[in-house]
Amino acid sequence: MKTDNLVERLKLLGWSYTADQLDGLLEDSSKNNVSYSEFLYTLLSNEIEYKEQLELEKRIKKARLPYVKTIHDFDFPFQPSLDPKRVNEVLTGRYIHNGENIILLGPPGVGKTHLAISMALEALTQGHTALFITANDFISECRKAHKEGLIQRIIKRYRRPDLLIMDEIGYFAFDEVSAHTLFQIISKRYEQGAMILTSNKSYVEWGKIFGDDVLATAMLDRIVHHSTTFNIKGGSYRLREKVKAGIQPAKMR
Repeated sequence: MKTDNLVERLKLLGWSYTADQLDGLLEDSSKNNVSYSEFLYTLLSNEIEYKEQLELEKRIKKARLPYVKTIHDFDFPFQPSLDPKRVNEVLTGRYIHNGENIILLGPPGVGKTHLAISMALEALTQGHTALFITANDFISECRKAHKEGLIQRIIKRYRRPDLLIMDEIGYFAFDEVSAHTLFQIISKRYEQGAMILTSNKSYVEWGKIFGDDVLATAMLDRIVHHSTTFNIKGGSYRLREKVKAGIQPAKMR
């Protein structure tokens, strides 16, 4: 049988990747005297791996991560307050299945966003859906949606993914609309959808962030009930890099 016919049928099945690799696969199998079952297994495995990689790339794109970094890029020795074992437990993804939350607290530059992205990327690799948003961008989206009468669309968007990541809570104050919208999202995700939140403020300061102590308490009650908190107390990676580059005096470390 001509390989052209095989290629044509593979493409009809949507197996374009295997169709493009077919000549090489056949040649390797012939040289190595591979059995029919082994050849079929290789064929299926290659196509499945290719499709899984495509799906992962789609999930990463939809997650809107600002950049891609893995936990292997994180400098744990520079942050001795952070226990790698606790971080590795998060990377198993059990918190997502249980609808639990991860809270990363600490001053600017200690690696909160890097950790959040690493955790999100691992979740995406495991097949979960995720969505990343900074608190400031969320506030802007809420303001625009409120003017257009589309707040319910915002709530639906952020309650949907398996994992919601909100970064940089505390750098900008929430207005009444964005604060109440976030409360509704948190309430709908409570014990159903996992979240990763990063903040440069301690919990006692969240009343100022949301402009309402009662609302902040209600949010924290739902967020913290099933959660793991990492309080990072180390130095700033960004400042360290500046010192290395000679931009900041070493005494500022």
